[in-house]
Amino acid sequence: MPAGDHGYDQSVLSPLIVAHRAGNQPSVATDAVRRADVVECDVHVQRGRVEVRHEKLIRPTSRLWERWYLLPAGTVMPSLDEVLAAVPPDVPLLLDLKCFTRRAARRIRRAVPEDRPILVSSRSWWVLAAFRDRPGTIRLRSCGNRLQLRAVTMVPGLGDRVGVVAHNRLLDAEAIGPVLAKTPQLFTWAVETLERGRHLVTKGVAGLIVDDLDLDWASLHLTEDNGPALS
Repeated sequence: MPAGDHGYDQSVLSPLIVAHRAGNQPSVATDAVRRADVVECDVHVQRGRVEVRHEKLIRPTSRLWERWYLLPAGTVMPSLDEVLAAVPPDVPLLLDLKCFTRRAARRIRRAVPEDRPILVSSRSWWVLAAFRDRPGTIRLRSCGNRLQLRAVTMVPGLGDRVGVVAHNRLLDAEAIGPVLAKTPQLFTWAVETLERGRHLVTKGVAGLIVDDLDLDWASLHLTEDNGPALS
């Protein structure tokens, strides 16, 4: 994907199709790059090591859990370095920062080559400041509920390089307008059908974060007449 200033040229391809959590497993990430524009991964800093996983830590132990099960003791999760090696360097990554401090965010930034195209997101909006001066990097304030989505438009700073990512269920007509009035960078996750994706694209959503890569998401890329392909 063409990139400028170590970012990407979104005018070349829109909407961006993002492979949800595909980067959490390097082997899955390798396959995802053939069917998505961007590979997403959940990034943690654990005892100084930058690793990728959706599983959460049971503090103060080192055990990991995911929904209703515990991972075996001593499970070692993939490092971000492994993901970087698995995904071609011209394919953008969306790094969802699972940290609460700018120090941890800076540690993640140091793990990524400065010429690597990335987007970063976080529910902890303040940690995104660690990437403020990184050329071409889109920073997305993550919103998981309606209160956060209303609040994000009231906090200064949204614009061409600072956007919003919100759960699909939150994006009705009333919610989309105020966000797009502040930034063109509106992404959403949990989009499950092409019909829903097509609707969101026509409303101005710039990125769809999807799980089922067997669907023909490429059919939603904008055509020359600035409308999503209907094939």
